[in-house]
Amino acid sequence: MKHLAAAVALSCLALLAACSLGGPSDAEVELAFRSAIQRNDILGLLSNTMTIERFVVDKKERKADGVYEATVTIVSSAALGPLSVGGARQTTLRLKKIDDRWVVLQ
Repeated sequence: MKHLAAAVALSCLALLAACSLGGPSDAEVELAFRSAIQRNDILGLLSNTMTIERFVVDKKERKADGVYEATVTIVSSAALGPLSVGGARQTTLRLKKIDDRWVVLQ
């Protein structure tokens, strides 16, 4: 019985350690991406023409110096006058936690 209790306690500690060392959640990756878009949106042109219909985090990987790489699939559409385009695009974002917020590195 003592061995079982010790094993459960060690398992809980391992899970807590893994959670505290974890990278950004899927929601934090999306928020960092949307914040980067807003920060780089000169004169509001992107927000007026492009709509992100779906944002999916495919995988996340820890790299050196607290940087995480997130491979994401973005489904978007854009309209510029009578022209309309859209589709899915997979890209890799590099993120780092700065001042308690995840940001996309340029």
